[in-house]
Amino acid sequence: MVSTESPDSVTTCAGCGGRNTNNSTECDWCGRPFISKGGRLRLTAWQILSSLLLLGMIGAVAALAFLNAGRSLPTVRVSAATSTALATLAPTPVVTPRVTPNPPTATAVPAAATDTPEPATPEPTPTPQPVVARIANTSGQGVSVRLEPGPQAPRAGVLREGTTVLLTGNDQTVAARPWREIETEDHPLKGWVSADFLQLLGSTP
Repeated sequence: MVSTESPDSVTTCAGCGGRNTNNSTECDWCGRPFISKGGRLRLTAWQILSSLLLLGMIGAVAALAFLNAGRSLPTVRVSAATSTALATLAPTPVVTPRVTPNPPTATAVPAAATDTPEPATPEPTPTPQPVVARIANTSGQGVSVRLEPGPQAPRAGVLREGTTVLLTGNDQTVAARPWREIETEDHPLKGWVSADFLQLLGSTP
């Protein structure tokens, strides 16, 4: 089969030998750009744009490098927690204490024993003599001797008027009336008698 295309209307790719139309700017088979008949390279619009973007990026990088050439690196700030942690990790020197021997302690010499005077024996306290009283003011009827102070206490016995008794020294007041503990001279009877019926005679010799 004979091709009807003229040689001027077909562009042959120098790389792969593919045949393309005369108005093609690159090979439809391998994608290589064609060189025009005047010896100039045929460039597409996207190739021109990509070249311009690449040149712009290179220029921007160079400008940044030039501007930052005289600047120093920023100072790194350390927080308080980080500085505390670093201080904790630092080794702490250990000081070995020096042991100083204690000087010998002087032994106390006991003082010579002295003769201690014996305490004086206290004199015996004289026992108070019992007070003597007599039953009186009963109109001759005598008085009841109670086991406890008070007119309602049980009766221990009865003493005639004029009987001599000894006061023990125990006194109590019941219903605003004084009562005294007595006992007979021969000690067969002991109890409480109202003070209204007692007449003091003095102490026994």
